[in-house]
Amino acid sequence: MKTYTHHPDNSTVLAYGAGALGEGFSLVLAAHMETCSRCRSRLSEAEMLGGELLSELRPAEMASSDLSGFWERLDTMPAGEPVEKEERPRTRGVPAVLAPYLDGDLDTISWRNLVPGIRQHAIEGVDSGNGSIRLLSIAPGTTIPDHTHGGGELTLVLRGSYTDEIGHFRPGDLADLDPSVHHQPVADGIEPCICLIATDERLRFSGVFSRVIQPLIGI
Repeated sequence: MKTYTHHPDNSTVLAYGAGALGEGFSLVLAAHMETCSRCRSRLSEAEMLGGELLSELRPAEMASSDLSGFWERLDTMPAGEPVEKEERPRTRGVPAVLAPYLDGDLDTISWRNLVPGIRQHAIEGVDSGNGSIRLLSIAPGTTIPDHTHGGGELTLVLRGSYTDEIGHFRPGDLADLDPSVHHQPVADGIEPCICLIATDERLRFSGVFSRVIQPLIGI
């Protein structure tokens, strides 16, 4: 069983269980939970708690005419065809929930160069509000410019590792960040650090040069 050092905040897990987490964040969190039994247990506990709270709610009274109309409409609806559960492809090094958005594995991705040592691959078809969801590949020894966040950010390490003011992040670790976090991650392994990152607002870079090129790199 795999164990990790960094996990999502309890509030993030609760929001996911309640269906209140954005699509981009949900994708990153689901990818983390594929191999994190601790967070799957926390999600199960959150869903059980939600069920108990719902059971304590007083049911609303329904008029008999409304109930009869409901069953009449149900009887007249055409029967749907049985839906077969689609098997998600298993791709080496890629979480199953992410695989449908990629054409291959982490070694065959078409990267776009942002700045020396940093490449990205945008994930299309996922709603991220004013932010984005993307893969970043950071060369060993490369530092992400000092920044804060306009909103939330979830970062899941898929390969390699990085270190910042929070700690050391290895494959499977997830960083759950809010606007109060100010950091400067650096890839510290012997291979590129590849991360799946979702944001709901743009980053806020501290340096003048980084702010100037931000519209060009789209982060």
